[in-house]
Amino acid sequence: MATPLKKTLNFLASYGFGASLLILLLALTFLGTLQQTQHGIYEVQKRYFESFVVVHWLGPLPLPLPGAYLLLGLLFINILLGGIVRAPKSWRRPGMLIAHGGILFMVFAGFVTYHFSTNGHMTLYEGEQSNEYQSFYEWEIIIAEMDGEGREFVIPERDFDHLRGGRSGVFHVEALPFELQVRGFQRNCAPRAAPDGLGGAVDGVMLAALPKDPTAERNIAGAYATVLPKGGGAPVDGVLWGLARAPWTVQVGGRTYAIDLRHRRWRVPFTITLDRFVRELHPRTGIPASFMSIVTLTQHGASRKVEIKMNEPLRHEGYTFFQASWGPQNAGPNTPLFSQFAVVNNPADQWPLYSCIVVTIGLLIHFTQRLLRHLRAEQRRRTP
Repeated sequence: MATPLKKTLNFLASYGFGASLLILLLALTFLGTLQQTQHGIYEVQKRYFESFVVVHWLGPLPLPLPGAYLLLGLLFINILLGGIVRAPKSWRRPGMLIAHGGILFMVFAGFVTYHFSTNGHMTLYEGEQSNEYQSFYEWEIIIAEMDGEGREFVIPERDFDHLRGGRSGVFHVEALPFELQVRGFQRNCAPRAAPDGLGGAVDGVMLAALPKDPTAERNIAGAYATVLPKGGGAPVDGVLWGLARAPWTVQVGGRTYAIDLRHRRWRVPFTITLDRFVRELHPRTGIPASFMSIVTLTQHGASRKVEIKMNEPLRHEGYTFFQASWGPQNAGPNTPLFSQFAVVNNPADQWPLYSCIVVTIGLLIHFTQRLLRHLRAEQRRRTP
């Protein structure tokens, strides 16, 4: 009699379980695609494809479904048990083992990409240079010393994203003479003059909530903050907003600090300078036929010229720069132009390609063996 553990392993390795997972993934992709028209790609990706469980609403009826993250994890287990562990091990069938190994590698590549890759954009006008790129969606609070060593302290969004409504949190940094309290975080808002007597406003300014834009990069976050001196003293209130012209500055212990809410940033170990942006327009129209950026990559004192085109990105030290956009879109003949690069740092960047090669090799071996066995069988059948 099969033990409960063996029954469970048999079920996880079964064809029926694998087929069910694929059907659920197909349904989730279909439903998520429909939701993109209302909520945008970013929100749908978070809700449907980066979650363990999602609730899809069919009118007034909730429909609980497993998220794609959970489904892909179970699919990995199904292929590992059914396609590798339980599969017959024989030189007569090496191709299918290789092909299943390639599929497992592809799923694992998706896991690495989700957890360890970063992506954002770098926007430069001609003549500008930078060694940083910033996120389209994620935010961070930065505390910078305006004098002295000029150190920066960063609070990532994951630490204050939940501080909404009446919730608040206090952040402590040993090297700072104060603690920072954050409250009332909003994903999309704008500063407005507060009505008289409104609680929570700072110097007559409040953050008015705005509907979330389906295009997530258009949402501008904001929060209220309070500086709490460690040695006692009066707290200082301020407003943090993602499009503020200048950071909020406070003086504590005779030193000045700048506190700002900005898109999350990452540094690259080299510098990109936009030398020239080139665009070609369709005749008698303002519609671009093609555009590219001529940049200088500088690292350790050495420089080289690089052309970044639509289908020809720059790849260097694990970073990939794609030609994503440009502007201003209605620029005149003498208007300065900027170029926007989508920047990706993904340790598994080429792994899907490698997995496809492995799957292809496995299938070629498998079908070649099947063909040869068929030809030998036909030859034996025809031999008297």
